[in-house]
Amino acid sequence: MKNYLTKQIAVKIAALFLVIFCASVFISCKKKEVQLESALNRTIRIGFDGNLCQAAVGIAHYKGFFSDEGLKTELTRSGGTMDNTRDALAGRKIDTATGMIAGWLKPVTNGIDIRFTVGLHTGCTSAFVLAGSNITKFEKGQTIAITGGIGGVNHNIAYRFIAHDGFVPDDFSWKDFPGDQLLLIMQNKQADVAVIGDQIAERWVIDGTLKRIRSLNTDDDFKNEACCVMGIAGWFFDENPVTSEKISQAAYKASLWLDASDENKREAARILLENGYISGSEEYAFQLLKLWRFGLSNEITEKSLFDSVSEYQALGVINKNIDPEDFKKQIWRPLIKEEK
Repeated sequence: MKNYLTKQIAVKIAALFLVIFCASVFISCKKKEVQLESALNRTIRIGFDGNLCQAAVGIAHYKGFFSDEGLKTELTRSGGTMDNTRDALAGRKIDTATGMIAGWLKPVTNGIDIRFTVGLHTGCTSAFVLAGSNITKFEKGQTIAITGGIGGVNHNIAYRFIAHDGFVPDDFSWKDFPGDQLLLIMQNKQADVAVIGDQIAERWVIDGTLKRIRSLNTDDDFKNEACCVMGIAGWFFDENPVTSEKISQAAYKASLWLDASDENKREAARILLENGYISGSEEYAFQLLKLWRFGLSNEITEKSLFDSVSEYQALGVINKNIDPEDFKKQIWRPLIKEEK
């Protein structure tokens, strides 16, 4: 009996040592896997031009969400437009950046390799008319003014607005103007409706010059969609999967922090102003941040991406011959662990 117990104990001890050995080997392998990622040993270059739509990235940097993940980051200006950001990612001048789904999808179909890993907030663009106008909705024959070029972000968003209202692009005339001229364009009756970012136009809503007739952030058919997402360069994503997850998780946590309270939003406005990334007043930036919902689930972001792909194919913005399922698998790589 004694010998039997001794053998049983010996077997259990051997099994325990085997478990400990396997665990140590696994941990060692994981450490080696992480160490192989070159990005963990250098500064991560994050595209950031100060647009409030990108606020989560700036906050993740200045409030330490990136450093909490063990990352060293720098905010790199890429030129202020989606085209600049796209080119900076493709040219390896930056590793990652945030951008609007409406602006990202077309370049990806043209060969720019970007993976979307987390949705940051809801929509930040609206359709506006003069406050004294009797226009309350899109109507066939109107002239629509957009900024950012034909085929750009605002043009694409306008396409979705009119499609949801039962129209096709040929039902309207389209004119591209610099953002700072749009109010004058409308006052001179060169356009009936303007589709433009809230960050530019909200001041004219506040002073009673403009009113919204369509909005990504308030209308039932858009208000629960992700507008801006984290985009990681394909080459960086493939070479640095662990780092990519850390970047995404930090941005997500910063988004949740922004969404948690008005006090946090006001602090964010102050941080971005003090560091020279936005202009104007703290109050104006604060009011803008209150328009949008931050910290979106993977489910919401995935649906927003996939709905946009389908609608843009129907509108001819994205090539209809592209297999939508393959395209979705290419672009969507969710990396966040959602907080319940």
